[in-house]
Amino acid sequence: MKITPEILERQWNSIKYTSGGFLQIDTQHPLEWHIGYQSISQRTLLLVSDMEIGAIESSKSMIVSRRRRESDNRWTLSFELLRNEQQGVFAILCCDVIEHSRPAANETDALKLVIDRYKQWSRLLETQRSGLMDENSRKGLLGELLFLQERIEKGDPALTAVQGWVGADGADQDFVYEDGWHEVKSVGASAASVTISSLEQLDCAGEGELVIMRIDKAAPDKPGALSLNDAVRKVSSNIASTPNVQDLFRSKLSTYGYIDLQEYSEQKYYCSASQRYNINDTFPRLIRQNVPTQVEALHYELSLSSLAGWLKG
Repeated sequence: MKITPEILERQWNSIKYTSGGFLQIDTQHPLEWHIGYQSISQRTLLLVSDMEIGAIESSKSMIVSRRRRESDNRWTLSFELLRNEQQGVFAILCCDVIEHSRPAANETDALKLVIDRYKQWSRLLETQRSGLMDENSRKGLLGELLFLQERIEKGDPALTAVQGWVGADGADQDFVYEDGWHEVKSVGASAASVTISSLEQLDCAGEGELVIMRIDKAAPDKPGALSLNDAVRKVSSNIASTPNVQDLFRSKLSTYGYIDLQEYSEQKYYCSASQRYNINDTFPRLIRQNVPTQVEALHYELSLSSLAGWLKG
């Protein structure tokens, strides 16, 4: 049976804090799993294995401990939640780690998957205490993935296409290629304006364009609708045959706080249209060159209806 956060919440709530014991869960798994409390309120996920477990670093959110039991010489690995305000995301993390390692053929492979997945979560929780991307971040990433997929479908080599996704590396623009730079913005179908978040975002040498993606939530059965996970898998399938590009793609996704959680499959979105605007010397943008030196930073909104003169055909 698949473990869900709701099931884990009910099982944790059924345990008496003062009992000092752990409840075994999910017996249909290569590893032996238990949940319980290390103290009166610190929720803990525990696995027991016949395999030796190497040292694993704790994080700001979790204490990770390993030890060998004297009673049977088996190894234990525990993940103890430190921040009570993260109980909801901890349940999601636990389910994800368990399900991610479920397909493993044996205990050794399952343990490796558990450790790798924990490290992904650890990096994620360092930057996002909620553990999940908010709605604006999801739509923003989806818009960039749709643009990346378009580049690949139009013939860009997989490595070139993914390497050009420089926004994931902290650049001011989202994509930079030989044919120019591209800033991608996701807005609703009825949006009348778009927000530019810095003086640098539309300030880059050479030809550039502002790409507007009209993206809204959609019913699951709407033709053409897709989830964030669907978009990631579509790009992945198109670069799968190129060595090392998959790792580069996953690395860039992680900088956005993305890992392939079930939650990102549940909501579907629909891109109803897109517009491209040519960024040249006449485009109405605020950049370092045309604002007072006393202005350190700003964000502003552009009226989309007023940009018709720069709209590409």
